[in-house]
Order: sequence, then C-alpha cells, then structure tokens
Amino acid sequence: MTSLFNLLGQQAPDNLSPVDTWQNHALCGDEAYDPELWFPVGEGTTAQQQADDAKAICYQCPVIDTCLRWAIEQRQDTGIWGGLTEQERRRLHRRKSRTPSAPKAPRTPAAVLARYSQEVEGGHLVWTGKRVVGVGGVEYTPTRLAWLVADKGPAEGQLVADCGHRGCINPDHLLDAAGRLARHGTPASYKAHERRGEEPCEECKAGRRAQDQARRSKAPAKCGTRSGYQGHRRRGEEACAPCRQANADADRRLRNTGTTKPLADNTRPPAGGARCGTPEGYKAHRRWAEKACPACLEAHQATAREAADAPSLPTCGTRSGYDTHTARGEAPCRPCTDARARTDWLLRQTGTPLGRTA
Repeated sequence: MTSLFNLLGQQAPDNLSPVDTWQNHALCGDEAYDPELWFPVGEGTTAQQQADDAKAICYQCPVIDTCLRWAIEQRQDTGIWGGLTEQERRRLHRRKSRTPSAPKAPRTPAAVLARYSQEVEGGHLVWTGKRVVGVGGVEYTPTRLAWLVADKGPAEGQLVADCGHRGCINPDHLLDAAGRLARHGTPASYKAHERRGEEPCEECKAGRRAQDQARRSKAPAKCGTRSGYQGHRRRGEEACAPCRQANADADRRLRNTGTTKPLADNTRPPAGGARCGTPEGYKAHRRWAEKACPACLEAHQATAREAADAPSLPTCGTRSGYDTHTARGEAPCRPCTDARARTDWLLRQTGTPLGRTA
C-alpha cells in the first residue's frame, strides 16, 4: 500500500532533529493504514464513522500539532489533518483571525503632539494632523494642544506664533493676549491693539512695517498682474508692458461695472514713447489709466484754450453751414445748398412754416 506522504511535495519543519521530517513520525504514514481513511466522502453515517476512526489515530500521533499547522499554512481543503476536518480547520483559522490585538495605549496630549508634529529648521514645530483633534473627550486646536503640553496655564485670548514662521506651534514661540501686550514691537501686539480698539504704539507700528517689507521682499509680485504693476510703482520703476496691460484691463473692468478708481500721482514719462509736455503725452497717460504729469496736463489745457479761442468754421453739408455762409456774405457751397433744400422739403411735408430765405 502506498504511504499517504509519498504523494506530498512540500514538508513543514518540526522541532525534531534536522535530519528528520515530521511525516516520517506520523502514524498515518504507516503502511498498515489505508490512506483513503483520512479522506471520507460525503456526509452520511458511513463517512462520519470513517472520520471518527481517522481522528482516533490522529489523537495518538506524536506530530499532530505540526500536521495541523502545516495543513492550515498550505490551505489543504480536503481530508483530515491534525485531527480536524476541513470545516473544523476553517473555523479554527477564523477564530484566530478574530483574536483581539493588544489594547492601544491611551491618547495623551503629549503623545498626540509627538505623533502629529514635526520639527523643522530653525526650531519651529509644524502640525501635520487635522485642524481639530480630540483628546480625552475634549477637542483642541494644535496651538491649544501645544500650550497644554507645555503646561503654561490657561491661555488668555488667541494663541499666535510671534516667530513669523507660518503654522508654527512651538510653545516657546506662542504668545497669548497677555504675552502680546507685554511684548510691544511685534505684529501680534499690533493686532492686539486693534482688537482692543486702541491706537497701536510706535513700536508696534514699526514692527508691522518691518513685517510688510519683509513679506514684499520675499515674495515679489508676479509680472503681468495688477499687483505687479503696483509693485513697479512702489519701487519707483517704470512698469513693464505686461503689467501696464494688466492694469489697463483691470481699470476697464472697473469702469464697466460702474466702480470708480482714483488715479495715482504720476511724475514719470508716459508709456508708449510719447514725449512729456505734449498733447500726445497727455493722451498716453490717460490711455494707461494714469494721472497725467504736470507738463502733459499743461499742454492739454493749452490745446483746449486754443481750440476754444479759434473762430468757428461752418460745418458744410448742414442747414447751419448754409446759414453761416450767408451770414458771412459768402456764396454757399453745393453741400450746404443741398442741405438747405432738403430741410425746406421736410418742413413743407410736415406743415411747418419755412424760415426766412436768403
């Protein structure tokens, strides 16, 4: 009779001698037993009796545990292995899978802060978790959690980092309302003055101006935008063509929506190559939505005065042109004569009395 384990291609190690294998010590490998005994067919009384006989031999086997472990690892879906049928092995595998893991450590503020914060260059601490975190049934913001871990007592008002680093929650860099009031000359103390409805002190104003200048120097405005145009003007530079176009487009949109925008003072030459002090320079200033410089404004006003003082010429091709010609004792031109005849015909059609004729 062929041994059962002569058909197996894999072997599972056991705590026996390295030169042995667990199959050599299994009782089911004895030629005295029929290998088909461990493979009952069906679910009737005969199959159940065959399974009980096979299990009785397994219970006396010295390597029953190794056999069961091997069957589970190799996913044997037929036969009796380790004294268990296929259904019994599946239930055992599911029971082990549902075994609860070790209880999690309690969430403490210090543990949550250490898990969801990261230290960056300069001694700053950056939060990487959610905007609001719950610890012990209480919700905290990252700054409140860091303040709690540092054990600095109850915070007064909003917590703000005075280091200037965006998103920093390092407790040594945080200040509450009382701390900001005690430390003048910082942007945080400037905002504290405003919230209390007070006029910021000179130290706080200077700190706010320094912050604005640092922000502008670190992040220059992008050319081709309205802010880029304003950046050029603040630095006393002549705006580039993309920035001028963007500024003109923005002014055009404001005019179309009925929004008025005061023109800024301008003391530099107009764009487009026009010469200052000429009517063309004035038009160039207005075309780029700029306030004209004094020289261009004077040139424009002089041109307007000359046009107002010049004698009015007849507008040929109209009835008034015909009357102007006759008032000057001139022979009316052909367009003016035709315009007078057309006007008289319209008046006769409407029944209106004709005026005096020349």
